[in-house]
This record gives sequence, C-alpha cells and structure tokens, in this order.
Amino acid sequence: MKKTKLWIAAALFFACPAVNSLAAGFKMNWVETEVVVDKDGKAQVSYAVRWTGQGGQLHGFYFEGFQETPVFDNEHAYALDSDGNKYRLEINKLSDKKYDIILAGGQAFSQGEITYFFRYAADLEDSGNITQTMDGDKRLAVFNWSPVQWDDALDHEALTVRFPVALAAPAVDDAVLAKLYFRTEKFVNERYSIDYPTVKNAEGKDVFSVRFFRKGLGSRYHFQVQVYLDAVNFGLKTMAYGSLTAAAPAHTKYMPAYEGFYLNRLFPGSMLSGFPMTRGETIFLIMIMAVFFVAAPFLIMTAKHKAMLTAQAGISAVNWDGTEWTPPKSQLSSFRVPGKIAKNLNPLEAGVVMGLPISEMLGLMVANMERKGLLKINAYSPLTVERQPGINSSNDPYETALLASIQPDGTLEQAGAEAALKTLTSGLEQKIWDCDLEATKKYYSEQLDSRGQQGTDTDNAYYWGGFRRHYQNYQNPAYDKAVKAGEGLKTSLPAELNSGFDSFRGSKLCYAGAFANSACHDACHSACHDACHSACHSACHSACHGACHGACVSSGH
Repeated sequence: MKKTKLWIAAALFFACPAVNSLAAGFKMNWVETEVVVDKDGKAQVSYAVRWTGQGGQLHGFYFEGFQETPVFDNEHAYALDSDGNKYRLEINKLSDKKYDIILAGGQAFSQGEITYFFRYAADLEDSGNITQTMDGDKRLAVFNWSPVQWDDALDHEALTVRFPVALAAPAVDDAVLAKLYFRTEKFVNERYSIDYPTVKNAEGKDVFSVRFFRKGLGSRYHFQVQVYLDAVNFGLKTMAYGSLTAAAPAHTKYMPAYEGFYLNRLFPGSMLSGFPMTRGETIFLIMIMAVFFVAAPFLIMTAKHKAMLTAQAGISAVNWDGTEWTPPKSQLSSFRVPGKIAKNLNPLEAGVVMGLPISEMLGLMVANMERKGLLKINAYSPLTVERQPGINSSNDPYETALLASIQPDGTLEQAGAEAALKTLTSGLEQKIWDCDLEATKKYYSEQLDSRGQQGTDTDNAYYWGGFRRHYQNYQNPAYDKAVKAGEGLKTSLPAELNSGFDSFRGSKLCYAGAFANSACHDACHSACHDACHSACHSACHSACHGACHGACVSSGH
C-alpha cells in the first residue's frame, strides 16, 4: 500500500554549550527531564540536575541551548543537597536564549551532592516542536524535542513525556499503543530504553506517558526524541506541509508549522538534522551544491552519456511523495534484566522495594532517631517531635532529610517528608534501574527471618525487625512507638502517602512534575523516584558543529 512520508516536525534543537559551571571541582552526574504536554501544544518542562562536589565552590550554571521560549517558575525553583539542606534558586535572564541559574543570596556549595530543580512553561507548537503530519489519510501529532545538551558527560539521562491522553487502564501494551497510533522514529528505539509509566492526572485518570532512558552519555549528547500519536487527542493549529519542492497548499485548514531544521525531514536523528536551516535555505544549499557537484561533473561526463544509458535502466527513479514507506513502530523495550537482583540495598531501600506503607516507613525512621537520641517524641496524634539541642543530622542520610523537615511546632512538614522520600528513592533508583523488581522483592522478603532477629541496637537490626513486625506479625515492644508514630502521620499526610510505593507511584501526586505535585519516576526508577521532585549530541559533534556554533548560540535542543 502506498503511504505518504510522515513529514517530520521541524525544531531540532541545535544546542550550543548548554551549561558552564561557575566553579571548578564539580561534575554533573545526571539529568532528568519531564515534559507535561497540553492539548494545545503548550507544556510544562521540569529539570532535575545532579552535581557532585569535589572541592571549590559551586554557585550555579548557565542554561541555554533551547528553541522554545521559557517562562520560568522562579518562586518554586530550588536545590537540595545530600545533607537535606534546601536552597532557593535565582534564575537571571542574560539574553533571550541564555539564563543564569544560581543559588540565591550568593550562596555556594562545596562538597557532596546537590540537585537543582527548576521548571518553565513554553508553547511547543509555536516553537515547532509539536505539530501535525499525515500518514495517508491519518492525521498524526508529532512530538520532536530534546533537552538541552550539557558540557559534562553524564552517568544517565532520562526524559519523560506525559501526553494529554487518558487511558482506560494503567497498563500499556501493544494493543494500547496501536489504538493510540503511537509511533517512533527508528533512531529513537536504537538509542534509548523506553517504558510507559502511567500516572493519574488531577481528575484521577491514568495518563499516557513515555520515558526514554540512556546510560553513559558523552559530553554534549543530543537527546533527541521524535514520536507520533493520533492527533485526535490534541487541538493543534499547525501542520507540516509539502515536500522540498512543494510548499503548503494555498488554502489550508492548518497553518504551516515552523520548521527551522528542515533537514530533519530527510535525515531524522542524524548529524545533519541538527543543522539550523529552513526550507528555503535548504533549497538554496542544494542549488549551490548542484553547481559544484552536478553541473561541473556533467560537462565532463557528457562524453560518456551513451555508456550510461544502459546502466540507467537498473536505477529506480525517486519520487519522494510516492515512496513505499512503513511508519516506524514503537518498541516495547525494557531495561529490566530478568532475574537480576540488587543485593546492595540498605534496610530502608529494601523496605521500599518490599512495599512497606510509606507512613509506617516514616514512623520507623522517627522511632529509630529517638532510639539514637536525635529527637524526642512528644505526641502521636498528630505526631509532634522535638529535635534534641545541637542535633542537625544523623549518620543515615535519609534520616537527616527527615530530620530537616521538623517544623518549629514539632510537626513534620509535608514537603519535608516528601523530601525525605525523594532522597530515599533517588538513591534507590541508582541501584535497581536495570534489576528485576519482583526478583529483588522476593530476595529481600525471604531474608526477613534471618535479618529480623538481630536485636534493635543498630540501624540495620532495628529496621529489619520493623519489617518483620509488619510482614510476620513479630511482636516486640521496641516497635510500639514506631507503630504509634506511623498512625499519627496518617492524620497529617495525604492519602497517597499512606499506601505503599506501588500505589503512590501512579497517584495524581506524581502528575505534572513533582515540581508542583511531588512528581516521581515510578516503577522503572524504583517505584517512585523523586517523590518530592518539585521541579522536577551527537547531533552536531562534527564538522557541522563548528560551522554553526557562532550562528546559533542557544538555538538548540
């Protein structure tokens, strides 16, 4: 069957240096981005950027290399370090395409890990990153976007896109993808691991989401993603029309889409796709190339024309609009290795994997900190505590994060409790990203007996005893306070925090970026990476990069 080539929405973000650290001795670890798309093509883009300090002073970095016009949420931008300290961020506009993101008030960070969370709103249809195209008579929406490129090599990068598509059920399989007419360009499946982490929106409906993940990225890696789905789910006003030689029809229902990277139509995901060039400029380039590579050789080869006639019979003429073409199909890939077990989890991380209710987990943490003399429990309903004089941290980083959430009146701040969960799950996801979750859960569940009978005088022993109490009804008065603390937290925390992580990861708290609603990376990231996430290169690493660098300072992915 003849199919019309799906025209690629323009807007490859050719990124010039996206980040310049303002301090030496720091390395960027990873970047995770979330894009929540509305039906009209507008979107909320949230970034989480993790740095590790090795000396010196880090204030912030330059953020550039995007094509869309950002409207930053300055009020809620913040950074969180590994000791649980929270910093307000300042986002200063240096130019239309370059911003300075720094710790507010001249603060600096010198040692350990710190994560910057910031977000902005943008019109991705206006920038050409979302538009429509045709597959025969089928109208499709195109999402063609990439986070900015970063100067540092990264341990991993992840991009989650939440589309304005409600699902009948949270599970996504081939049948669901076929119904949505979801497609990807071939290069997307080749470069990234892909999964479908649905969450509930504000109306409680499961939302179709796609996450793209890759480990070990080189400097300035171009994390381009180009996918298609049924345009009936959108209310877009633009269309990618015509071919190189045929522009948009004179009378059209949809406005022609902005295409600043026209070569992406011909070479999606390639080095050339990041070359900033409109349709007119592409035609002009071809004409110039024709003079050097066609006209001149033609004069030389005229004498051999007769010899070429026979060979021509074996060459098929190219008719772009009529080419046989099969749309790219999405790949239900998984980065989970069947049977692989993460055997290096600490007790709290193991508790998350086993599905211990969040309120009980927090109750155990509070009671254990009292056991160690870090705080005193004053009341249980609601839970109120008193931090001991001079105590600001624990020997456990997860407890330190929870300790930092204690308010002057002794209650636990909800955002702080979520921050403690974020710290916990953020560390966990690094360990179990490619592991078999069920096999890992079974592995630790089978160790409840042996690990849960070691007394209660160490962190390890206390937590495992608490898990044994929950799963095997192990009776020990040492956990009476933990049980009461957990019950007290139920009255002050959202219902989603009273369930296990398996339920919480798909709740509406995880929608629209944790920036606003404690977004998280669900199962693949370990059931709920970044519960408090409040914010959340290859394209031109070549000869083209040098040529374009000066001309497109910030115009890129």
